[in-house]
Amino acid sequence: MWNNRFSLEQMRANARIAPMRTEKGRARGILFLFTIFGVAFCISLLYQAMRPIMRLGGMVASGGPYAIEHPAPSWVWVMPVAIIIGMACFFLNLFSGPDPDGVNLMPLAWPALFLSLGWNFLEFAFAPPGGGFAWGWLVCGVTFVLMGGLPLLFAFRPVRDKIKLRLQNGVGMGPYLVQWLLVAAGIIAAGYFFKNIVA
Repeated sequence: MWNNRFSLEQMRANARIAPMRTEKGRARGILFLFTIFGVAFCISLLYQAMRPIMRLGGMVASGGPYAIEHPAPSWVWVMPVAIIIGMACFFLNLFSGPDPDGVNLMPLAWPALFLSLGWNFLEFAFAPPGGGFAWGWLVCGVTFVLMGGLPLLFAFRPVRDKIKLRLQNGVGMGPYLVQWLLVAAGIIAAGYFFKNIVA
């Protein structure tokens, strides 16, 4: 029962959000799959953009009357844009409804976001620019890992039970495979995109 409180289905019910209805359902299905790709793309983009900023000390700026020690890179705009688009994809997923087979990887978006960014904080805490040790980043890293890891533990059991039920019923793992391929495609696409704007 505790796990059900954190499911997207329960969030949708609590917010009284009805799934989008289309005559053929094809538009809803395409939108649903796009949101999976879009969130994976945006999380990966944030992860990659965060690393060069942390190599500069974690703070950058541009403009103003004062001398700037670390000017903001020209591509820094991708970070707020990735956050906005990622959030939009998440909420569109709520409206588009789950896959017809009831499979939805979107509950993993929150753990993926905080665990990936938490990894950056932990890595740079032990190897900050200029050497030494960064306690502030260690605290952030531990906090982010807890914020991502605990929800992942809550999401694990329902997903495991759903997979076990599908295998017992012989319906196969096709929807999971499609969505994981979209996640992988989003990560790869974000890598190419980031390399092109940084170059």
